[in-house]
Amino acid sequence: MKLMVLKHYLNLVLNKKVSDHLISIRHEQDQSFLVPVPEPLFLSLISNDFIILACNNYQLSWCSIPIHPDLKYYGRGMLKLSYPCNYYNAGNALGLDLLNHPDLVHQSDKIAAATAIWYYKETGMNEFAQQGDFAGTTQRLNKSHCSDNVVQMARVSIYHKVRHCLGLPKTTVNLIC
Repeated sequence: MKLMVLKHYLNLVLNKKVSDHLISIRHEQDQSFLVPVPEPLFLSLISNDFIILACNNYQLSWCSIPIHPDLKYYGRGMLKLSYPCNYYNAGNALGLDLLNHPDLVHQSDKIAAATAIWYYKETGMNEFAQQGDFAGTTQRLNKSHCSDNVVQMARVSIYHKVRHCLGLPKTTVNLIC
C-alpha cells in the first residue's frame, strides 16, 4: 500500500529513476523499505557507537541560518534528511517549516516521501538515475558507501530485485562507484 501511495504522491512513472530512488530509500531505512526510521534508532540498530552518534544533533551546518538550540537535525525520513540547511531548504521547497519542526519528516509518510524526492532532485541523483548511473546516485547519497564493497554489493543486489519487480531489464553498467 505504501508503495502505491508513494508512486501516486510522487507522480512518477515506473522507470529507472524510480528503481534508483526506491533502492536508495530501502537502503537508508535499514532494509525496512518505506518505513521511516529516525536515525538515532537506526544507528542503535547497526552500531555499538549509538551513544556517540546519537549525541550528534547535526546543528553544525554549511549555511548561516538561525536554528533552535533544543532541536536535533539528525536524519529523518526515507533518505535520512539531516542538517539544518537541508531541513530549511526542503521546508521552503515544500511550504513547510521543517527547520522549527524537524519531526514532521518522521511523523508523516507524505512529508517523508516529499523530502526524499526533494533531496533526490536537489542533489542531482535524479540526473544520475536518468542516465542509468546507479553508482552516481550511491555516491551522491552517501560517499562512504563507495568505500565499502559489501555495502555496494548489497545495494546492487537489491537494485536488481527492484528493477525486476518493476519489469525493467537487468543492467551491468555503472553499478559500483
